[in-house]
Amino acid sequence: MKTKFYFLAALASIALASCTSDDFVGDNGPNQVTQETSENAILFGSYAGKMTRATSNTGTVAQMLDGHFKVYGAKNISGYAKVFDNYVLWSSSSKTTSNPDGNEGTDDAAKAINGWEYVGDASSKGGLANQTIKYWDYSASNYHFVAGSPASSFTFNISSGDIATATVTDLAGHITANPSGTAITTNPVYIADPVKVLKADYNKEVTFSFKRQQTFVRVGIYETIPGYSVTDIHFYEQASSAWKASAETSNNIILASKTDNYFSGATNGTATVTYDWATPSYTFAYTTSTLVQKKNWYGGALTGVPAKTSTESTIANLYGTDNDMDATTGYFTVIPSASDLLAQPILIKCDYTLTADDGKGETINVKGATAAIPAAFCKWNPNTSYTYIFKISDNTNGTTGTPDTDIEGLFPITFDAMVQAATDAVDGIITSVTTPSITTYQEGSVTDKGIKYVKGKIIYFTAQNDESGAFIDLTTGTPAVSCVQVYNLGTTAKTEADLQLDAPTSTFTTNILASATTVGSWSIPAKSGYFTPTDNGYYAIQYQTSVSPDAYTYKIIKVED
Repeated sequence: MKTKFYFLAALASIALASCTSDDFVGDNGPNQVTQETSENAILFGSYAGKMTRATSNTGTVAQMLDGHFKVYGAKNISGYAKVFDNYVLWSSSSKTTSNPDGNEGTDDAAKAINGWEYVGDASSKGGLANQTIKYWDYSASNYHFVAGSPASSFTFNISSGDIATATVTDLAGHITANPSGTAITTNPVYIADPVKVLKADYNKEVTFSFKRQQTFVRVGIYETIPGYSVTDIHFYEQASSAWKASAETSNNIILASKTDNYFSGATNGTATVTYDWATPSYTFAYTTSTLVQKKNWYGGALTGVPAKTSTESTIANLYGTDNDMDATTGYFTVIPSASDLLAQPILIKCDYTLTADDGKGETINVKGATAAIPAAFCKWNPNTSYTYIFKISDNTNGTTGTPDTDIEGLFPITFDAMVQAATDAVDGIITSVTTPSITTYQEGSVTDKGIKYVKGKIIYFTAQNDESGAFIDLTTGTPAVSCVQVYNLGTTAKTEADLQLDAPTSTFTTNILASATTVGSWSIPAKSGYFTPTDNGYYAIQYQTSVSPDAYTYKIIKVED
């Protein structure tokens, strides 16, 4: 599956968006090979999860796997015995017994056919010098096969002749700022699902389904404050029990967690793959001693915030700079979250300086603007890309005075955040983090750079507490706390701050509401609503925060063709 979520959180209105990963793609399904053409030879095919926005390994499966992978295979005849003992397979255009189709032609269809060869000298690729053809043995009740790429990163560990575990090396991931040092080396590491072949399927191609073990994260910021530009921004770290007293002196974006060791990094990490042949499946666990684990994760360093939209074309303007960052995409390669990690909200807190655009030199310092990414989007899965884009607008929960003393106001930073995962849909989530944060979602809304909501398709919405990410029960009745209404504001651009001063009137069009639905991949009965925009323009979701006096918070989204 290939899902993209964008969520926007508002830093005081930090708005978050979550985008998630690309199609699970690869070669066509396994080809059944007749006995006449194969002479009972064991043949191999493959699939691979593709992440076009975050890796240079794109194109055919052979290109993603860097042209080769390692295989171990065993057959069961009153116990398991090795058949393929750390063989290396490589992509080849030659037609041989182990590669009857070859990899011929120059058009796209031909290039999609990966010919996997294993007969010959594979020593230069990390395999054996004298790999030979293997044939199906019908006296065996079944075969077990495992695979990984690159070959040099995998050591298969055998127990009673069968494949029990694999040791994986060369795993690396960014966690701390690297403004001037040597970039970490992040080789693409792929693990295949284990394959158990029963006698009825002998003489068919053994097809591996690979998944890349790295995760990709990028964090960006843009601003939309009329008459001002953000000229300096500094983020806070989480200390042992709370935020540090002051922001860091660097300009690096910091994602923080209240949970110890929530983020992991490594320069040469190792992990163990444990195979379960009853399923068959595998579990993947990092060797903790090879990881660097912290409560804070560093993104790129920003020089001011020159980006004005979430689709800013200059990567450094939106995502900043860092030696570990891919300068063409803004992505960092990171270590995925541990499988047993309990997902928790990711937090952000910052101070920023506004400078008037009129050239008079006026500045406003906003301190302590905060936001939270709901926990549902905060566990980093393998083979998945996550993008969090923060939108600074004029409705913030920071203060221009003394923190915890003066009134909050300016009104917000909002954060766009994007999560890309292996799903077939392309979905977008935008979260405005005021109090509470309001999240909107529309299927198929993610573009290469950001989120585009279109008319004629349902847009869902939810409300959440700031830092806990807990969903709030919504009502649609007469004024009451948690009462939500949706308004069509027409084609004139408005901000959240505009609506704080200009409460909706009867000239605004109320749209469809509902009190329960399913949003994204998680179900929250009675805690969400939806509407279907029929026109281009701006729509406001109004959430009532108090009664007598009436007070509201707003989320504005733009709808296009």
